[in-house]
Amino acid sequence: MSLSDVELRDFFTIPNALMRGKSIHADASLSVHWQGVKNRVHLHDKVNHFDARVIEDTATMQWSAREEDFTFVSDPEETSTTVFAEIGRERNGVFF
Repeated sequence: MSLSDVELRDFFTIPNALMRGKSIHADASLSVHWQGVKNRVHLHDKVNHFDARVIEDTATMQWSAREEDFTFVSDPEETSTTVFAEIGRERNGVFF
């Protein structure tokens, strides 16, 4: 999955973002690669109205973000390591 120059707002802190406080324009780009199926899992919970079919695998990524006074660039994707990676589909709530 790759995203380039996605327009965002930088709210500086989580409380400020939750209150929709002061923010400035920012943008971010990222690239994520999933590979190597380790396990296929089906989770089904009738009580909590949740169903998911997921694949546990490995993933690597790199990303960058910038706003008017700050730029961040991660290390290259090939230097990243996987602690936990999962991709799949889920249904919950009214979609259960």
